[in-house]
Amino acid sequence: MLATDDALEALLRNAPPRPMPADEDTAAVRDAVAAEWRAVTGRRRKRRRLISLAAAATVLLAVGVTVSLLRVPSALPVQVATIDKTIGSIYLLGEQSQLQEMRDLAELTAGQVIVTGHDSGAGITWINGGSLRVDEDTRVEFVSPEEILLRSGRVYFDSQPSSLQAGNTQSSVTGFAIRTEHGVVRHVGTQYMTGVDGGAMIISVREGQVEVEGAYHDTRAKAGERLTLAGSNRPTITNISSHGDDWRWVEQMAPAVSVDERSAYEFINWVARESGLEVRFMTDAVEQRAHITMMAGSVDREPQVALRILLQTTTLDSNIENGWIVISER
Repeated sequence: MLATDDALEALLRNAPPRPMPADEDTAAVRDAVAAEWRAVTGRRRKRRRLISLAAAATVLLAVGVTVSLLRVPSALPVQVATIDKTIGSIYLLGEQSQLQEMRDLAELTAGQVIVTGHDSGAGITWINGGSLRVDEDTRVEFVSPEEILLRSGRVYFDSQPSSLQAGNTQSSVTGFAIRTEHGVVRHVGTQYMTGVDGGAMIISVREGQVEVEGAYHDTRAKAGERLTLAGSNRPTITNISSHGDDWRWVEQMAPAVSVDERSAYEFINWVARESGLEVRFMTDAVEQRAHITMMAGSVDREPQVALRILLQTTTLDSNIENGWIVISER
């Protein structure tokens, strides 16, 4: 085996040198190899770019899906009431606590706060039925269709709107609450006034009853009573009249009513309820006349003023005496 290897080595050593390729052939081969190298590495880079782009797109898609899942659609405003009547300056409280005077505002939505100026007020029809009235120097927030927050001032609520009220299709209202820092007032079919003044909550009940969940005491008041809650003191109750100066502003904010094809009897009783008065007919014949006397038109005046004006178109007459509306014939 060793001899054979030595012979092969001697043969190669004695062989003539191998011919070298021409220069142009060497250059052609070198260019071909370089081109192939570029093609191979280019495909690798392109593949890496595609992989990187695909990965980035996957990340962006994941982020987009996450953001879409976390995004909460903006809630539409919830209407709670419509404004029927205003007197003086009425303002909306802005997000920066600035006051913006209301101009042509017809609807109120949850979250809005209105502020009334001096000698001002607003008459409001609640969306679920009932009449809410806001006195001067009052700040009230409309929380939801079932609740308001009285921050200061005085409001009045009538849970049983009259069938004469323009556009009224609601029956007696349930589930309405007036919240204050002193407690929550809920009605039991009633007309009542709630005020926040000097560190106390004062509730005057004209008709029906109210239930109060106080910050310290729960209690109840009925027609003809005024309930006062001040701090942790025990509630106090005093007797009040259902008419007079304390209720005058409420009459000023009374809603417009339609008396078309309604009897004088219905209209007179609407005036009595809005004024806290009672009705007395001089004779049975006068009462019968009130039932058959039909009226026309609409009323957008204080109830007692409207009574004097509209009865002039009939054979009936009225007079206010000691808490009574006395009806007679001319």
